[in-house]
Amino acid sequence: MPRVGSDVAALLLRAAAGVIFLPHGWSKIAGEGGAAAFAADIAANYHIPAILGHVAAWSELAGSLLLLVGLFTRLDAFLLAATMFVAAFVVQLPDALYEVQPGAIKAFVALKGIETPLAMFGICAALLFLGGGRFSLDHLLRIEERLGRPAQKKTAAEAAALEP
Repeated sequence: MPRVGSDVAALLLRAAAGVIFLPHGWSKIAGEGGAAAFAADIAANYHIPAILGHVAAWSELAGSLLLLVGLFTRLDAFLLAATMFVAAFVVQLPDALYEVQPGAIKAFVALKGIETPLAMFGICAALLFLGGGRFSLDHLLRIEERLGRPAQKKTAAEAAALEP
């Protein structure tokens, strides 16, 4: 994929994920009882440590905003992908398979039960590999270079186009 194509893809993935995660994170933080209530619910019903409930709630809210502007994209994507993996396979899959209707195809019931967190996991995993792209604060502030990741080398054509 040409570099511009991957940069546009990263922008679109970041925008979609940010817009989708924002209301989910907001409801966990600003809802009744806040992040503590969400964390307690996760701990009581799914035996997930409460601290991970706090991490998930704050990751969804802060991560959505950071994805929208493309800041710390790989870290945001990692935290959100981990959150969505747990949401899909630890929380929603067992719930989806709890009462399967007679004659239903279990694989389809399972996929229907986890389709949203699975799709968000895929988006975040892609961003983990792509990074924020050129249309991000990561690129503008050279975050990845400062963290020790080498900058992507320009092709001869790109370098020639930049010369005066």
